[in-house]
Amino acid sequence: MAITHNSYYEGRVQSLGFTDGNGKDATVGVLEPGIYKFGRAERREIIIVLHGTIFAKGQILAIHDTICFEVGEEVEVEVRETAAYGCVYF
Repeated sequence: MAITHNSYYEGRVQSLGFTDGNGKDATVGVLEPGIYKFGRAERREIIIVLHGTIFAKGQILAIHDTICFEVGEEVEVEVRETAAYGCVYF
């Protein structure tokens, strides 16, 4: 298993990712305040808030809340204070 590091938006969004033995991908990351557009979901994405608050799809998501982006859906989030998340892809 290899761990990958991704950095977006001039380092304001960073994540660590891996693929498990069954071929499933997951990431954990940190977002600094800002509005982030990641394009359209190529796979189903389920995001859980681990720390802070994330605004997505007209919802306010706090710790332990989850949100799902379906294939083809625009992945856009707003963060007003530094937040952490986990994400699994299907």
